[in-house]
Amino acid sequence: MSAPTSSSNDHAHCQDMLLQFVEQRGDKGAKLLSVLTRYIQSCAYRHYPLSAEDQQDVLQETAIKILSHAHQLQGSCNAWLFSIVRNEYIDRLRQYQSKNKVFEPDLDGSLVPVSEENTVSLAFADQNLYNQVDCLERVFDAIACQPTGAADIAMYTDYVQGLSNGEIANRTGRTIGAIAKRLSGLRERVWQLKQELC
Repeated sequence: MSAPTSSSNDHAHCQDMLLQFVEQRGDKGAKLLSVLTRYIQSCAYRHYPLSAEDQQDVLQETAIKILSHAHQLQGSCNAWLFSIVRNEYIDRLRQYQSKNKVFEPDLDGSLVPVSEENTVSLAFADQNLYNQVDCLERVFDAIACQPTGAADIAMYTDYVQGLSNGEIANRTGRTIGAIAKRLSGLRERVWQLKQELC
């Protein structure tokens, strides 16, 4: 019998985290909530930041969605979780744009409400965010169709979520050098696909 692949190990680990949360056993979802928090922080870093209170609300809404829809999980567990976080974050961002309550860092790094005159530019940014998401979904669908697609998607997801090459190597059982080489190829492939598909 062949050894399980890294992608199947990652999927099984993610499903176990999910079940411990849904069934309130083991760590009762502590690891899952930590992963979701990292996803939310990634959204805040890459897009418009929300206040810590609002990010906590996004986490709670995401947790409720997961409890309600865990039985609908299909495909990559990590990608499914991230998509829920991303959608909740965008929904919250839209709500606050409509109320002129989107936050941005001031000169001291503190989050302050964006002024009303900036809401038009934020609306364009919101549409741009959706365009980027749509583009990336097409790109990753194309990668997923390849023979090594599942493993590549899992590896690239770890990369964009901030894991180091060493951490990815430990998770996948590969060398750091092999991870660095594969990620370099994947970054180039993602760039090429963006030019072709978006």
